Amino acid sequence: MIIVESPGYCTTLQDKGRFGFRHLGVPLAGPMDRQAFELANSLLPHEMDSCVFECTLIGPRFRLEKKVRFVVTGAPISVLLNGVELTMNKVYTAPDNSNLELRKVLKGMRSYLRFEAELISPVVLESKSFYSPITPQKCIAKGDIFPYLSTSVGIEKSNAQLRVNDGYLLATKLTVSPGLDWGLLTNEQQDLLLSETHMVEAQNRMGYRLSSKVKVNAPALLSQLVIPGMVQLTPGGKLLVATADCQVTGGYLQVLQMETTSLNILVQKREGDVLTFRNIHP
Repeated sequence: MIIVESPGYCTTLQDKGRFGFRHLGVPLAGPMDRQAFELANSLLPHEMDSCVFECTLIGPRFRLEKKVRFVVTGAPISVLLNGVELTMNKVYTAPDNSNLELRKVLKGMRSYLRFEAELISPVVLESKSFYSPITPQKCIAKGDIFPYLSTSVGIEKSNAQLRVNDGYLLATKLTVSPGLDWGLLTNEQQDLLLSETHMVEAQNRMGYRLSSKVKVNAPALLSQLVIPGMVQLTPGGKLLVATADCQVTGGYLQVLQMETTSLNILVQKREGDVLTFRNIHP
């Protein structure tokens, strides 16, 4: 069993996401940084379960009762197994009755802890991904227990050392393409949006709010489909970028669409970080 001794700042359980229920108003959920998520699942594949613990800023401390292999990817974070400092993106084996602690994220925002195991957690609408109120919990809590079925017991494997390019954690340029309402902006507004520097003002799993100097007097709009990576512009000149837990519809101007690679960059940014756009379809 995995016993939560400290939950960290906001640690959630995420699998690939909750697909096929957006018509009911249910967000996709799943990992914020899909590149780090896929890396963790590539390093420790498990055909029955893709679950990871997504750790934000300060990670959890776990008690592991049974031997299990694990890996940590994403934003660099201090990882200790029974008090010994470990390396990111490398598979380790935790022996019986181990203490595993993820401390502070050193750069970026979100780290991903994956066990070579099938985690026993409620499946809601075909997914274990946390999303309150669809799931009972928003984040893990002290005292939570996660039983697991491990394939690691009695197995020792030697993995090649991987060199992982985590340069995207420091990247500041986001590749975008025009959104549905791009044509409602004037040429001057379009040029300003693409040339100005945007600061991260707020963020959570629903989305990121970025600063902008562009002001619009937009016509009344019906609610439209919203998907992760969509960039909406409010009349007050704020940019709202939809992320994993975004609502399924919205009524602001949809001015840009961000590609997946750039979305992975964005979700590793903190408040106060600055970014610019690069339009691939002028």
